[in-house]
Amino acid sequence: MTHQKFFSDSKYRWFGLAANLVLLVTWYLANDGLAFWDDFSYLNLANTINEGSFTITSNHFTSRVALLYPVAWIIEHLGINQFSITVFPLICGLITLNVLLWLGNLYHHWLGVFAATFFVCDYHVITFVTHLFPEMPLALYTLAALVAYDRVNRNEGDHRLWALVLATSIFLGFLTKMTVIVLGPLFVYLFVNDYWLKRTNRSFWMISVVLLLFFVLANGFWYQEVYGDFFYRFSNISDNHEATSKTFFDKSALTILKRLTYLPLLGFMRGGFFIPLVFALPALITLKKSDWKVEDPDKLWPVATVFILGTWWFMSTNWKYYSPMPVDTRHITLLIPVMLVAGGMYWTKTHLLSAIRYSSAKYLLAVLLVIPIYKIATADDRNFKGVEVIFNDVLTPESVGATVFTDGLISYGYPYFYELKSVNLNFVWFSEMNGSQPENGDYLLLNPAYFNDRYNDVENLERFKGQVEDLGLKLEPISRGEVQLFRLVK
Repeated sequence: MTHQKFFSDSKYRWFGLAANLVLLVTWYLANDGLAFWDDFSYLNLANTINEGSFTITSNHFTSRVALLYPVAWIIEHLGINQFSITVFPLICGLITLNVLLWLGNLYHHWLGVFAATFFVCDYHVITFVTHLFPEMPLALYTLAALVAYDRVNRNEGDHRLWALVLATSIFLGFLTKMTVIVLGPLFVYLFVNDYWLKRTNRSFWMISVVLLLFFVLANGFWYQEVYGDFFYRFSNISDNHEATSKTFFDKSALTILKRLTYLPLLGFMRGGFFIPLVFALPALITLKKSDWKVEDPDKLWPVATVFILGTWWFMSTNWKYYSPMPVDTRHITLLIPVMLVAGGMYWTKTHLLSAIRYSSAKYLLAVLLVIPIYKIATADDRNFKGVEVIFNDVLTPESVGATVFTDGLISYGYPYFYELKSVNLNFVWFSEMNGSQPENGDYLLLNPAYFNDRYNDVENLERFKGQVEDLGLKLEPISRGEVQLFRLVK
């Protein structure tokens, strides 16, 4: 694709600035606090790095060091709050956005406009820049790896530098989350297609392979030296597999067949993956046999999308037995920027663009802003701020020792509210009492938004209240509203 400008450089820069501001404002206003499971686990591990007690264990989260160490550095300097812990995902999101804008400046302004607009208005993107999860870093590393190959395939730039970018990006993805393996078949194909079939980019591939092998082998031998197992991390992932409603390794053959056929399609329609996939779909279904040779560099992006999507569809997440990926599309958030470039490359060559680029129809893209507006409007649906008020005003670090009976999320993640420091209060999930008995002076903290139907929280709460009455205690309200706090008194 030759460079085509449809705006002045000044106007394009202003658009880029606006896109960055939209993402920043959305990150701030749509932040709804912790999910209190994966994100709290990452935060807790990052904090142990700062305390000097971090170690890689059989918990496979501890091996995601490319996520943990940046977060540790940030919270060491900014403290622990709902915004500071998501600065790293935000930075990765902003870099990804600006890479998309850079590609638009290189190839076609409308590519940048389309990709940037869909990116900042994407449901998944907004979710994962406002939460501490590995999805946004992984999306950045995936895009960086493909941009590196794209530039070499166009004979642009120093192939040695781009080889370093490719190998480093994939390795950083490897140190962030093992899902990066979905890129494997794609890059093996591109390597074979270039190195043996077309006999092009051979020096680039030699440097890339040598660097990547060095990184991976060094990592494996470190595990071998410390833990006596070169594949220690892989074994931990296998051993940490648990049967849940989202897994398939423990299901019947019929359920697995459904997973390998139509269940992912239903997942695409329910989740925020739908819009970028539809945007890229024409580029995917119009691929011809000759396009797979990637002689036309623009075809890299739809080819990459099909490869990554196909690998995710059928791959196993466990090397000991077949365990297909859950249909939750958050696991392939990394594909969203790739789809947006693929779709952008396609639509910039169509008559539709010719029809709208000079007309008012182009402003219909602003309709997509309804998505970040919706995310902002629903940011407090889980009552995080209300819970935070309780901890700031009543259940403070200075509170006299007592037991706080509450839901599973707060009983697990309450240290967040104390900046991960110990306090005298004891938190117990009313659905898993483990022998705890309510006593005079204890508390009951209720946030219905955190209740878990899977563990019958509503029924267990009623059972707990009955136990309180049987002990001759009553619930004295301290605060009312969506988040309720009671004191148990005689």
